[in-house]
Amino acid sequence: EIQRSLMEKELLMESHLKDAQLKYLQAQINPHFLFNTLNAGAQLAMMEGADRTYDYIQNVADFFRYNVKKGNDIVTLREELELIDHYIYILNVRFSGDIHYEKEISDDLLDCAVPSMILQPIVENSLLHGPKNKGYRGRVAIAARKLDGGAMEVTVCDSGSGFAPGKRAEIDAMLANYAHQAPKLTGNSIGILNVQKRIKLLCGREYGLSYTENETGGVTAHILLPYQALENGKERSE
Repeated sequence: EIQRSLMEKELLMESHLKDAQLKYLQAQINPHFLFNTLNAGAQLAMMEGADRTYDYIQNVADFFRYNVKKGNDIVTLREELELIDHYIYILNVRFSGDIHYEKEISDDLLDCAVPSMILQPIVENSLLHGPKNKGYRGRVAIAARKLDGGAMEVTVCDSGSGFAPGKRAEIDAMLANYAHQAPKLTGNSIGILNVQKRIKLLCGREYGLSYTENETGGVTAHILLPYQALENGKERSE
């Protein structure tokens, strides 16, 4: 009986391993197929003189290319902002230019090292829970500043109606308990939690994500990061 149980467990593990290997191979194939398909679409649009379609396809291709190539990297703040440029462009094509996007970043911060893919989930969350007025999709502003003690703060501010009742406490608790499993999380909460975990892991426990409500309405995400320049792919402490 014990031997049979061990054999069943071994077969189950082998099945899971094969499934993981298959998914890994699919993950390798799909991005190349996606990029080749998008590039073909962009070339076709160019040949037909469809400039707006060409620009849209190129932005989509650049957005997904960044996701695949930079997924686990340390990048510059400049690269993260370029990804948001592509993301907002794509949304504005979908929503007829209803996304209002501003950024205020000084040049000395653009080459600072940041974990990749930390801004897009936060911007997405801001737009998802932003203004609910009919015909209006959202306004988001990104800013950054250097703090005393070798830190940098990046903020993502929206002009929505603030947190729903009880939501602020829920988010605070989720971010404070980032190290624990959260099987019941759904939607963009998963993306926000992932951002918190990656910042804590890559930068240190003293850094991370938090939220405040704006006096004039809306919510601001505060991302605390170390202030480090990234030169030739390597971090340089200031």
